[in-house]
Formats: sequence, C-alpha cells, structure tokens
Amino acid sequence: MSSKSSIRLSDLPDDWWRRLSTCQTLANWFGRYLVGLFFSVSLGGQPQYGVYTGFLLYHRQALLWITAGHVIDEIRGILSSPNVNITMMHWLDGYEFFGAESIPVHNRDLRMYSASSSGIDFGTIAITGLDRENMIRNERLQIMTEQGWRNLHRARPEGYYIVGYPHEWGEYRQDARSGNQIMHSFRANLACLPVSRIDYREPTRSDDEFWSDPEAFYGQILSFADGTEYQPDDIRGMSGGPLLSVERDPSNEIRYRLFGIQRSWLRDSRLIRAEPIQHIAELINL
Repeated sequence: MSSKSSIRLSDLPDDWWRRLSTCQTLANWFGRYLVGLFFSVSLGGQPQYGVYTGFLLYHRQALLWITAGHVIDEIRGILSSPNVNITMMHWLDGYEFFGAESIPVHNRDLRMYSASSSGIDFGTIAITGLDRENMIRNERLQIMTEQGWRNLHRARPEGYYIVGYPHEWGEYRQDARSGNQIMHSFRANLACLPVSRIDYREPTRSDDEFWSDPEAFYGQILSFADGTEYQPDDIRGMSGGPLLSVERDPSNEIRYRLFGIQRSWLRDSRLIRAEPIQHIAELINL
C-alpha cells in the first residue's frame, strides 16, 4: 500500500517518521481503515462507555472487522452477561455527515471468532446485512486486503506505528437540551504512535507472558522527534489496532505494510508486543 506525497521525500531528515506532524498526517491516512466498536452500558446502575479498536479487511468476499482475540473475548463477555444492560452499540465508521458519524449495530447476534485459546491473540467479527451495506457505501472508509501484507520480505521499514483508540483519550459529554432532555455524546480520538522494533529477550521469570513467543513482534514506543509530548500515558484500548511499517520509495511515495496486530504492552518501559501477520494469515487462509 502506498500514498503519494506532494513534497520531495528524499529531502526529509532521517527522523521524519517520528515527528508529530508526520504522525498526525499518517493518522488521517491510517484512520480510514479503522472502525471503532462503541459500547454504552449500565453496570450496577452506573453508566460506562468505551471503544474497541479494529480495522476492516476483505477476505474471500467476506467483510471482516479485525481485532485482537482478547478483545473478542471481552465483547462476548459483555453480550452474554446478565448483569450488563447495553444501552448503545455502534460502529464508529467516521461517516462525514454531522450526526451520522456512527451506525448502530443492527444485529447483536454477532458472528465472532477468537483464536486466543490457541495462543494467537487474533479475533474477528463478520460484518453482514445492513451494517455491511452502510460501510461499503461510506467513501471515507478504506478496506484492507491481502495486498497489505504481501511481499513483507521486500519491506525496508524506516519505522513502525501502532494505531488505535486509547481509552484515556475518549471524551464523554452530557449537554442539557430543552424539555429537560440530555444529549449524550462520545468522541474516540485516534493515536498514531511511532515504534522501533527490538530484539526478543529471554523472559526473566517462567510466567512472563509478555516474552512468551520468540516469533512475535516486539517494539519500543518512541517519543516524537521534535520533543512534543502528545502521547497517551496508557495505551489500553489500542489492542486490535494495526501495526504498520513505513518507508519511502524512489517514486516519491510513502509505502506502508501491515506487520501485525497490537496485543499487549509493558506500561513502565512502554514496550509493545504485536501478533505477527504471518500467524494471522495462516489462520484466515485455512
């Protein structure tokens, strides 16, 4: 996948991909693939709100919402719990019309799959019916295909990004309206964080789950090169988001590829672990 740039990419400094302005621009590009799944629930009489991160993929003529397996496990728990009252469940598809930036999940009997029990943190929901038609007609959305991870051996990444909706950046508002009505709104803000790949390390404890897979992608979240501090302290909520590589090519394009799906992190050291796309491709191609 690639996008044409209006500037001479060869003139950019080596840290171009780590600059805040670059990350904001790429967030707009990458965000077109992402669709958040928003829940508004009542638990014990207390309202709670949240967004799960995922992205769209066409595979074998099916439209799939791709995320982490543990995200699907959590969604199943919400849908099956007798103690949770779901007041709203929407796809945040970013349709560019005021008041219609999301669509309701019309059929809550979702076709879900999680591979987490097999040790692969990958999950999916099949988008069908009216939800599928609405998303396909949304010109803002981009849908990934297998082209996004083909020929990874040819990639020469200058850097990587994880992209998603951190919980701490969610904005919930209540606005009083006439007739004693209250307008509820929620804004999910997208984070695009620069990451450098790091080598696998032997776990220091036998139960250290984070380092349990030598074949996983491990990375370090980097600060922005221009010193701007505009990153979430906690990236919870970004699980299920894509891990994308980025590089410049000779035709003055920025090329990006799907390397994996974000699954876990170590907060103190800001290390991330992503499920490699090779593991996922093997599953969905069975």
